[in-house]
Amino acid sequence: MLGRVVLAFVMSGAIAALAFRRGALSSSGAIAATAVGAVIFVGGGAWWFGALGAFFVTSTLLGRVGAAYKARTKREFSKGDTRDAWQVLANGGVAALAALLMIVSPDARWLYAFVGALATANGDTWATEVGILSRGEPRSIVTLRRVPRGTSGAVSALGLGATVAGAFLVALVAAPASGRPLRVLVAGTVAGMVGALVDSILGATVQESFWCAGCARACEAPRHSCGAVAERHRGVIGFGNDLVNFTATLAGAIAGAALYF
Repeated sequence: MLGRVVLAFVMSGAIAALAFRRGALSSSGAIAATAVGAVIFVGGGAWWFGALGAFFVTSTLLGRVGAAYKARTKREFSKGDTRDAWQVLANGGVAALAALLMIVSPDARWLYAFVGALATANGDTWATEVGILSRGEPRSIVTLRRVPRGTSGAVSALGLGATVAGAFLVALVAAPASGRPLRVLVAGTVAGMVGALVDSILGATVQESFWCAGCARACEAPRHSCGAVAERHRGVIGFGNDLVNFTATLAGAIAGAALYF
């Protein structure tokens, strides 16, 4: 067991260090990623760790596709492409918790919860990175009205397709960890879609949003990219993007565990 733990931290630490050098993780993000990866490897093994790797690698690569085109839209986000500890925990914390529960009380349901959480994170990330490239303006998932690219809770056909593909990939990589891989594949994909849907609904309703009067644009931070102080526009105070992501992955995990039963 000790050897497995040491190997887990060495592998996770090496990957996190490389990501830090390439600017994909901040220093705090690298530390959090090392811990999350190690717990997942110890609790679930190689297939679970592989699913985490698929999420991190593909989301990082997709973030660089059309970077120049995405730059203006991403200025409205509260955080950039370099993930800090809160972003790592928001996307991978629930998956790590499922792995920890597998260590404490081994049960197949934790695999389904893990896949549901990570499929949600990957599906949502793919939807953001690919959906921004859509030619037409997206629609609010609540009002169905056209909204600017990058608006929280906005959806597009391209983004929805990316959600399904991202959730499917994670479920596909993790499926061999079970004796019933097809069941994990289907349940994980569905759970990931459910979690991503929750993410969009929360983004359109309770996520805190701000408004820059000078630029007439909504943004996720109290200070707009132009440098002006933005006024609080809507949402619950303190309910930012990281909390939305954490809640969505929790919903995906619950959906995955429910589909197991």
